[in-house]
Amino acid sequence: MSGQMYNLIMASVPSLYSGDQGEFSIPKDRFLEYTEASIKGQFQSLDQDAINKLKNLPTMFAVEDEVADARIGKITDIKVNSNNLRIKYRFDKDYYPLTRGLLKEKQQKLDIDDFEFHRGHWAVKKCDISEFYGEYLKSLAGIAHKLKNTDKKVQLIYAFNGTGKTRLSRAFKELIAPKEDGLGDLDGAEQAPLSRHRILYYNAFTEDLFYWDNDLDADAEPKLKIQPNTFTDWILQEQGQDMNVISTFQRYANDKLTPRFNPQYTAKDKDGKDVTVKAFSEVTFSHQGGDDEPDRKIKISKGEESNFIWSIFYSLLEQVISILNVPEDAGRETDQFNQLQYVFIDDPVSSLDDNHLIELAVDLARLIKSSDFAISGLKFIITTHNPLFYNVLHNEFNRAPKFVLRKLDDGKHDLIEQENDSPFSYHLHLKNELMKAADSGDIHKYHFNFLRNVLEKTSTFLGYEEWGELLPGVKGNRATGQVNPYARVINLYNHAKHAGHEVAEVEEDHKRVFKFLVKEIDNIYKGMRTQQGTQA
Repeated sequence: MSGQMYNLIMASVPSLYSGDQGEFSIPKDRFLEYTEASIKGQFQSLDQDAINKLKNLPTMFAVEDEVADARIGKITDIKVNSNNLRIKYRFDKDYYPLTRGLLKEKQQKLDIDDFEFHRGHWAVKKCDISEFYGEYLKSLAGIAHKLKNTDKKVQLIYAFNGTGKTRLSRAFKELIAPKEDGLGDLDGAEQAPLSRHRILYYNAFTEDLFYWDNDLDADAEPKLKIQPNTFTDWILQEQGQDMNVISTFQRYANDKLTPRFNPQYTAKDKDGKDVTVKAFSEVTFSHQGGDDEPDRKIKISKGEESNFIWSIFYSLLEQVISILNVPEDAGRETDQFNQLQYVFIDDPVSSLDDNHLIELAVDLARLIKSSDFAISGLKFIITTHNPLFYNVLHNEFNRAPKFVLRKLDDGKHDLIEQENDSPFSYHLHLKNELMKAADSGDIHKYHFNFLRNVLEKTSTFLGYEEWGELLPGVKGNRATGQVNPYARVINLYNHAKHAGHEVAEVEEDHKRVFKFLVKEIDNIYKGMRTQQGTQA
């Protein structure tokens, strides 16, 4: 453990946090509790020399049971009375608050005993606070604080699948609207009133609001059910935006595929009793035909379902921006969004082809640009794993800060800001990831997806019709009509269920194929650079 010392003050009440500075009392007999004997001797006299030493130490201020975030700062004055110590403090604004639960998680490193969390006291510990805080900034909670601590309207983040984008959105939501506040969101069945929301976000958990009715008779219609929540109730029932949702969905999916929301009706439950099914709680889908035959209800694909859910969110976002662009609160049609501060959007582009993906990106950028930041102060954070989606938004938001979220080898994370004057060279970023995986031998199924992506981009650049033409031995295989064995391996990990299991084991033979192909790609890139240098 580091020899650096710091103060740990565990207050008994959260009123300590009434501002960035203040004062409070602590019983004198609780001073230096849970402090090593060798340290006590330096401070227990509480003479002026000891007080000056205490004031010079970095101090962590916490509340019993971590019912509030901990803060880092300094003690500015200490008054010694017969029974208590009167302490003046100031929080350091250069340090973000430490998310509640973090001290418990890191208690061994911070030398905090279990019982200390439940007792107001003042201890002096051995730990390098600067080192500890630097590690915190590498956590998703620390990165969430960094994103929050900006005055920019839009922030754009690129990250590979499995890096932690969705967990980052959850950490950010917990920072803006902690569960203890009773604030609802888009991933729970029971929602709090919309007027209490400070963040609106879309991520993988949003889809949990929607589920298929699988308990069907042979001739029953498949239905996508919507769990009770204030968001869809407001946008569909109160605002009547169902037609807008339908048109948005058809624009990104298929203009012949038609969703229909249910009216209120009475049905029988499993016990044969009548139950009322609320309007706009179910959706059926059918292909529009050209004859008089009734539409046959179908179960849509997972990708189409994701597009449908995004269409509801997009329609909600359109309404929210329109409402918040009204300057005066009294002039708005509802006050339910007056406290909204952030919109966090994580990867709304699953299963879209390139044309629809570009269309969605442009539409989203147009909508965000229409939000009047001077009036609403509404901020947007967008994360994606899709390079094309990232690049379109990069060009649309040319002055917005842009980042790459990376997961480090030790499980921590890093948020790297990108240059704003040029698009993100994602193919080179992918190539670097491939080289790193090949060198370390830590190869997962998703790396084959990266490999195919790089081959596709490279083949397009070099003028080939298919990416497989870059693979060794392809001519001989084409002459004999055989499938190239290298292409077969790549496709194995890009199709069906294989691509989804990102951390599943890869066969040793396939790892050797991967390393060989990465080396071949590196040779192709070296050749391209040599050719460009010769031409220059």
